[in-house]
Amino acid sequence: MGKDSSQSSLFEVSESETAWQEIVTPAAMEAVAQNQGQLIAFHGHRGLFALGHYLLAWRLVQEESVLLVDGANLIDLPLILRFTRGLQIDARALLSRIHLSRAFTVHQLEAVIGDRLEAAMKEYQSRLCFISGLLDAFQDEELPQWEATRIFRRLLETLRRLANQGHRVIVLAPDPPVPSMKRKNLAPMITNVANRSFALKDEKGRLVLLDQTQNAGDKKWVLPAIQVRMHRYSPR
Repeated sequence: MGKDSSQSSLFEVSESETAWQEIVTPAAMEAVAQNQGQLIAFHGHRGLFALGHYLLAWRLVQEESVLLVDGANLIDLPLILRFTRGLQIDARALLSRIHLSRAFTVHQLEAVIGDRLEAAMKEYQSRLCFISGLLDAFQDEELPQWEATRIFRRLLETLRRLANQGHRVIVLAPDPPVPSMKRKNLAPMITNVANRSFALKDEKGRLVLLDQTQNAGDKKWVLPAIQVRMHRYSPR
């Protein structure tokens, strides 16, 4: 019997003695935590899924209500709790501050972000939303290029408008597992509308986070390698 791909890790890295919590990434952290009215983009290595879970856990520990749109059909709540281990945290109370929507197709993503996200942020009185795996759904080869571009532009316009209203919008856009040449125009569109931009890269086996914001001088931080098992969910 072959390996169950639904239970395989999205990236293969090794456990490190250095904990994620001990890594200081001032610009990225400050952007996520404090910059009101900002659209902050993270792109690059698939390890962003792990970093995104950490950033999400970090804000939940601060008792912040967070809207999470899962565009890659991937979320691991136990991993969020793992990043809070050692802290005196009520797990149920922490997870109750996540307001999660999953989208399994581009059109579902359009409905969640384009039609319902703004109202949801008002309903839950949240100033922070995470959009995780924005590029993954757009790799569907059956989706015409013109339609993919139209929907993508509409999503970015909505996220830009939310940021202009004073919200913090965090876009996690890791490189798709099998990138499509037809969709190579989409990733640059994210960084073009973002106020802050960070890239996660693999440099000789090390995950390095680079601040690509203008005048930041490509400042970078080496992150510890950590192996986590991400779970994919089938559509309901």
